[in-house]
Amino acid sequence: MFIQNNINSMNALNNLNTNETQLTSSIQKLSSGFRLNRAGDDAAGMSIANSLRNNGVGLQQAQQNASQAGSLLQIADGATQTISSILDRMKQLATESASANVTDNDRQKINAEFTQLYAEINRTVGSTVYQGSQLLNGSFGVSDSGTGTANAVVGFSGLSVAGANVNSTYTFTKVDATHLKLSDGTFSQTVTTAATGVQTVNFDKMGISFSFNGDPTTLDTKTIITANTTSAAFRVGSGATSDSDNLVSVSLGDLRASSATGLNLAGVSVDTLANATSALASITSAVSAVNTVIGSLGAAENRLNYASTNVASLFQNVSAAESVIRDTNMAQEYTNYSKLSILQQAGTAMLAQANSSQQSVLKLFQ
Repeated sequence: MFIQNNINSMNALNNLNTNETQLTSSIQKLSSGFRLNRAGDDAAGMSIANSLRNNGVGLQQAQQNASQAGSLLQIADGATQTISSILDRMKQLATESASANVTDNDRQKINAEFTQLYAEINRTVGSTVYQGSQLLNGSFGVSDSGTGTANAVVGFSGLSVAGANVNSTYTFTKVDATHLKLSDGTFSQTVTTAATGVQTVNFDKMGISFSFNGDPTTLDTKTIITANTTSAAFRVGSGATSDSDNLVSVSLGDLRASSATGLNLAGVSVDTLANATSALASITSAVSAVNTVIGSLGAAENRLNYASTNVASLFQNVSAAESVIRDTNMAQEYTNYSKLSILQQAGTAMLAQANSSQQSVLKLFQ
């Protein structure tokens, strides 16, 4: 019998400490719902789970992008249907005016409505906007051509032409030391600038902004030239591979009645028999242009629906894969918790017994 080292007590204490550590971990898993709460729980599993979670976050945003893109296209779709209906009425008016049973006086009245419908097409295009971006005036997908002379000016950077017109030249004019004007030949805007320093110059009414370090009025006579990217790209994937696997590109076109690159109805009238006859051909071409945009919109909407469904499925499966690694199996863990709780109680009792067993040594002194 020994009293310097109580081996039984030491064994009971070691087992009790081990059970205490495991019980603490079990309580943490049950209370958090996660099997992995720190890297020490499973370093490899934590790494894999974090990668899956990161992928899932990207897929979740990609699904939201697809939904928002669908909303954008629905706005454009509704406007194109309205323009199509207006063209139907214009075709009806032109056909009526091109007939000999109508007098010139009647044609003037018909032309009055025809002119109003022409203006309504332009108004409809101008009011078809999503988050400040014009959708049907040819500027959706507009980019800087890189050929403007402003690009070479020291201090000029961060050019955004998101709201500018496509294939247009914008020219800067110095008004005075703190005012700069930008014009595309038909419209202009003057803004106040600082005489020096880093600043953002925003021609908000023209959809153009940029950063400048120095005196912005040194841009006097310099130009910005825009180009058409022919399409806008919606990111419906979160992969780091080829963009062709993550982007859906959509071309909306130009549906302005006044634009030569759009419906090209400028100057078209039905006030005379000859003009009405000529108008029929112009309207037919305009209808063809609108139908092309409608076809592109319909195809893009269907594609985005499929993309959204696919991304939702990917997100669900990635989340499930992460859950298998990261989440606690509550039934299994509670069973483990019950076992450890009993072991802790038993260990405490046995530690007390091991400590008291040495008391028998005192009987030797009686």
